[in-house]
Amino acid sequence: MKYRTTLAKIISVFTYIVLTFSVLALLGIVLAVKRQASVTRSFSTREQEKDAHVYEESLKKMEATVEATAAGSLAAKARDPRLAAMTQEDLVYEVLKDCYDPEIPLNVVDLGLIYEVKASVDAVNVKMGLTSPACPSGAVIAEDIKTKLSDAGFPNPKVEVVWEPVWSPQRISEAGRKALGI
Repeated sequence: MKYRTTLAKIISVFTYIVLTFSVLALLGIVLAVKRQASVTRSFSTREQEKDAHVYEESLKKMEATVEATAAGSLAAKARDPRLAAMTQEDLVYEVLKDCYDPEIPLNVVDLGLIYEVKASVDAVNVKMGLTSPACPSGAVIAEDIKTKLSDAGFPNPKVEVVWEPVWSPQRISEAGRKALGI
């Protein structure tokens, strides 16, 4: 009998502790959400519309600039007789010279980010590195490469980001060094 009474007391204390911690945890969550809600800025519909309008205008200007630059660049290259004598891989490198790292004013070829190019009749495979594993522009650069190759008529462009060999400033071409002033 004494054993059951002691067991009942232990169970009731345990239940009390569990309920107390549950209530405290729930209270902590509610307070954290309230605190975050007071810190996080909520935009009004008008502010959201203004942001969308600014974004659309910026996007239009960027597209116009890219189209004007690409049209002039492709027109100049179309008249270049040395392109007729190039291999498919060399032509890919020429297209990649129009792809830039958004953080460094240098094309990906001269920056030394392109490690390997394989061009076949039905696909183009590019292996590229990044200046750093933490580089936030890797996906943007890869998409730009795919778009430029596709626009130039290369079928099924694929870009693989590789980490071996590790990129270093020694990979920058001589022309790239001059452009960067190093």
